[in-house]
Amino acid sequence: MISSDCIHFRGETPCSFRRVCDECPHYAPFQEKILLIKRAAMGDVLRTTALLPGLKRRYPGGSVFWAVDEESVELLKNNPYIARIIPFTPENLLPLFVASFDVLICLDKDPAATALATKINCPQKFGFGMNGHGNLMTFNAASEYAYRLGIDDDLKFFKNAKTYQEIIYEAAGIVPQNDPYVFSLTDENRRKAREYLSLRRTGGRRPAVGLNTGAGSKFETKQWPPEHFRRLIRLLTMELKTDVFLLGGERERSLNRSLEGAATKGVYNTGNDHSLLDFAGFIEAMDVVVSSDSLGMHLAIGLGKKVIALFGPTCPQEISLYGRGAKLFAGAPCAPCYKSTCPDMTCMSEITPEQVFAEIRKAL
Repeated sequence: MISSDCIHFRGETPCSFRRVCDECPHYAPFQEKILLIKRAAMGDVLRTTALLPGLKRRYPGGSVFWAVDEESVELLKNNPYIARIIPFTPENLLPLFVASFDVLICLDKDPAATALATKINCPQKFGFGMNGHGNLMTFNAASEYAYRLGIDDDLKFFKNAKTYQEIIYEAAGIVPQNDPYVFSLTDENRRKAREYLSLRRTGGRRPAVGLNTGAGSKFETKQWPPEHFRRLIRLLTMELKTDVFLLGGERERSLNRSLEGAATKGVYNTGNDHSLLDFAGFIEAMDVVVSSDSLGMHLAIGLGKKVIALFGPTCPQEISLYGRGAKLFAGAPCAPCYKSTCPDMTCMSEITPEQVFAEIRKAL
């Protein structure tokens, strides 16, 4: 007898255990089916994994289906709390209109996500949907606070004291317990970083400080000035005697080469062409990570690293470091602003290398 209600069943291909259903010891029928829609951005997807332990407490037998943009699929692979990852493409989303779910949680506000959430067959919905005018609406009263954060700058920028995790727990109707991100790497993900470090770290092991020098393409205003990185590197190598590892992607190739070239010793450019999870492997190998509000920061938080996080145009209060490291925010009169460009970017330049150095010293 075929057990098409089993969480391992696929139908078009054998299940992961490659067994026919008759008397299969792995048979596990679905209980609550939970559809979580959080498609973008990558850092937000990663920090939304902190909701998964709470969902497990609330629905112990539940199976989480997560609809997410393809660029973030790697962040969710091998996550023990997720039954199925659904890339956010038309061919993958179409079956959702036939399937039924017991709980739906939509944490995105964009029209594609909210329209999908509104049309899915599900008796309990939390978070955001779309009304008859094609505009954003909430499914439940507890999501109103998260809704208002998007339209009330005074609330978001100055009055809000809740972290992102607290906000999404509230929207989902679950009591938060300071749950961490759920993210881990395989030995294969760690291999590249281990080999790189083993070739360069000879003799006594000095503390490893990772400088994530980029800020992503959406908010150039998050970029810490190159001259600040140069000054910080001098302080780290000369006064703390640390090894400094430059982290970044293709956009940081030129900057990291120049930072490495200007240093005398103890500064290593880890490269700019790593896969997402290989890049995370380098972050995991660090003792402390310095980063602006970016994916690199969220990877470091998710991996349990000590983080010195630099904030300018975005809100530091929404970020939880779980007691590891420090958040630096100069508090310029115009900040936070969430602008993508700025002629002077004083909010970032006013965070001095000496301030960052002092926090690194504390963390080590």
